[in-house]
Amino acid sequence: MWNEGYFTEGTYTYGYYRELSPAWQRFCLLANGYEISEPGPDSVHCELGFGQGVSINVHAAAVPGRYTGTDFNPSHARHANLLNNASGAKADLRDLSFAEMLESKDMPQFDSIGMHGVWTWISQDNQKKIVEFVRRYLKPGGVFYNSYNCFPGWAQNHPIRELLTMPDIYARSGNNAAERITNALAFAEKAVKANSQYAEQHKLLINSLQELKKQNPSYLAHEYLNRDWNVMYFTEVAEMLKEAKLEYACTARLLDSLDNLESMNMPEEALAFLAGISHPLLREEMRDYYINRQFREDLYVKGGIKLTPQQRIDSLLETKYVIVASDAEKLQCSGYYRTVDFKSELISPIFSWLKASRSKPRSFTAFTSVHPEITPIVLYSLLLVMAEQNIIAPCQPEEAVLAVAPYCRRLNSYLCRRALYSEDVSVLASPLTGYGFNIGRVPQMFLHFLWEGKKESTLYKEVWNILKSQNRSLIRDGKRLETDKDNLAELKEQGKVFIEKMLPVLKTLGIY
Repeated sequence: MWNEGYFTEGTYTYGYYRELSPAWQRFCLLANGYEISEPGPDSVHCELGFGQGVSINVHAAAVPGRYTGTDFNPSHARHANLLNNASGAKADLRDLSFAEMLESKDMPQFDSIGMHGVWTWISQDNQKKIVEFVRRYLKPGGVFYNSYNCFPGWAQNHPIRELLTMPDIYARSGNNAAERITNALAFAEKAVKANSQYAEQHKLLINSLQELKKQNPSYLAHEYLNRDWNVMYFTEVAEMLKEAKLEYACTARLLDSLDNLESMNMPEEALAFLAGISHPLLREEMRDYYINRQFREDLYVKGGIKLTPQQRIDSLLETKYVIVASDAEKLQCSGYYRTVDFKSELISPIFSWLKASRSKPRSFTAFTSVHPEITPIVLYSLLLVMAEQNIIAPCQPEEAVLAVAPYCRRLNSYLCRRALYSEDVSVLASPLTGYGFNIGRVPQMFLHFLWEGKKESTLYKEVWNILKSQNRSLIRDGKRLETDKDNLAELKEQGKVFIEKMLPVLKTLGIY
């Protein structure tokens, strides 16, 4: 069978994942002390299992280089090529299996290979094919990104998988994916509650089933109804990837780089214990225990070159940034262990520094000479926290921004026009950052009508005309608005926020 046991009834969701961006990956690797080349026009990148193709198309438009990818579901490949045709980025997007990709005679050597949410849901044989693909086609110095469900965080909820899969295999009911997963959830909940003693002992399991009911049925079907589902420990994956000559570098979450910042990820005793472990793989797996990690987003390098601690800090201060969020009196960051508040006297100078450049990207190389009260190591940590939370964004070089801007404009124009009829894709491509900016349907529609030449003062009326023609209405405070007057009032308020708050950010990011 071409689908090899993978759930193909219905298409996958239209999610976007910043972690797949070569620009974001480079920033994460620099933050963790690896020397990585800037993506350029001669760079070649690959995504395996691209789903609906939203991420690969955003990155093909926003980051210089050539892009190749595959997803064996032909409906996904067709949609991905629709986006590619809109941007004109000329990505090579196929509907091949991993085995077919492995044996293709025209595969280039890649600077990066990425896959998001694929590893857990494929067979062990396909995992081996991916390892071999990376071994053959990833350049020395290249980057491999892999995200997957992991232990120990999944241990407690692991039985849910069987509770949902078993009735779907042996007593399937339902004519489509939504019905199948709904019926599987009902069976699982009824099965647990049928034994009061078991239900009492497994209250968290019941709570988890209740939470699953609130999620997208299409996502749940792909997550839980596959025949293959291999949750692994970090070290198991790392040992497999050694066969491809890969070295674990870091995760694509900057929060993981900040264990020592106010002990926000784990208590000091745990940090001290980890510091005494010399082997990096053992230390990383013990870290998973301490934060009870369920999902990993890992970056590996093939022949990585380490920076000195000073070079690492310098590389982050030399990077240029822009503001992408409103000013804040204080910054709050929720770690794995506790939430940390950063005082305004630390945050305000950073906002002021970036504001002084009038929305143009600016580095922090001279910052500490003006603000000696903030040391380079403290500044480095603050920049990572703010970048992780999309308060500021690291920027690509100016020549890269100019090269990709036309592709981003065409893709964004298409997506905003598409928002008139659909709310499936909620991201636009930023040429400045090299990754996507999340933006909902109504703001996309506002943007479309601006590009159409409509006046700012009439945007809300244009949007309401579209929504009303589709028998759609807005929701405020959890309640659907019924009258034209109420919907227009809500859209007018949203339009004001869009013009005053969001549009300046879109301009800064090169989206508008």
